[in-house]
Amino acid sequence: MIVRRTSFLAVAIVALMLAACQQAGSSSASPSQAAASASAAASASVIPAPTSLITAGQLVDCVDIEYPPLEYFETSDVTDPNLAIGFDVDAAKAVADKLGLTITIRNTGFDALIPDLTAGRCDIVWSGLFISDERIAVADATPYMATGHVVMVVKGNPEGIKTAADLCGKTVAIQTGGLVETVSAQASKDCTDAGNPAIEIQGYAKVADEFQQIVLGRAVAIWETQEAVADWMTRNADKYEVAFVASQDKTYGVYRQKAHDDIGDAIAAALRALKADGKLTTIAEKYNLDPATLDKIE
Repeated sequence: MIVRRTSFLAVAIVALMLAACQQAGSSSASPSQAAASASAAASASVIPAPTSLITAGQLVDCVDIEYPPLEYFETSDVTDPNLAIGFDVDAAKAVADKLGLTITIRNTGFDALIPDLTAGRCDIVWSGLFISDERIAVADATPYMATGHVVMVVKGNPEGIKTAADLCGKTVAIQTGGLVETVSAQASKDCTDAGNPAIEIQGYAKVADEFQQIVLGRAVAIWETQEAVADWMTRNADKYEVAFVASQDKTYGVYRQKAHDDIGDAIAAALRALKADGKLTTIAEKYNLDPATLDKIE
């Protein structure tokens, strides 16, 4: 359970109001007194940094840097994880700055994200992971963005795919290790239970390899998150379309180890502050994401 703290913004406003009242009540307030009041207000706005970090003063974030627009390298010649961009990376850096921490990004394979977290190799995983029962069983998560997954096909939808049942007997590419693998497998089982051919599911560790299958004609559809599909369609204008929305009731979360509630509390407070001051909205719009999805931040 996420323990909520009083918003730092509310505390800062109260402090500033008190300082203003004190100055209004005494016209003889000295410059040193005014400075002291301003200092007190600034101190009240500081969110306590977590104490259970691997290294004090440093936030280590495990990220699978191959998932635009959430985390990716701008050009193929860039390999330094700390030079990655995307909503998740930029937001994590903003949170670290708000907490007065330095941040280190560790480029980590998708399947290794949660295992590396639970093994203590990183403080958080902020990498476009759905909050799921399976993950919550071994780690805790702070919600930050609403999301869902969709099925993408070539423009014109020549196969007439409108529902998961229309995928029976067809080849679909997915990324392995996530919720889509689970739901697509269930959809395939639904096909066979109804006496239809199973879905031929092609799984890939990397999203780039997954999307390449529809380019090469090896798959008739891609089953992926709405953000990844929207980004791909933007980069490949007028070539693809969404056949149907499989789900829009999912939530992305920032994961941390169990019993590290100090990290969760600090991240939640920082997210609320960055949402309140518009910083997260600016980052979302930079990557063509709908700021309304950030309403998951509470």
